[in-house]
Amino acid sequence: MKEFKISIHAPEKTIFEGSAVSLIAPGEEGYLGILADHAPLIALLKSGKVTIKKSSGETVAIISPGKGYLQVDKRMVTILLASPQ
Repeated sequence: MKEFKISIHAPEKTIFEGSAVSLIAPGEEGYLGILADHAPLIALLKSGKVTIKKSSGETVAIISPGKGYLQVDKRMVTILLASPQ
């Protein structure tokens, strides 16, 4: 499977930077599944679990305590998470 880059940031620190083959994130309208070569996208996120699957088969789960934004651009996904309200 093709890989893409993921960068997840919170106001106080970088939470994750690396490559993955898939990402699932809690969108405002439901969970979003992202694979390599996904169409460009900007979406609002709600609190929930962000799941990252690496090419090694390892799965990384990150709990997002507040709202945020997800941007897909070419082979890069950027997530900006807000602090919980």
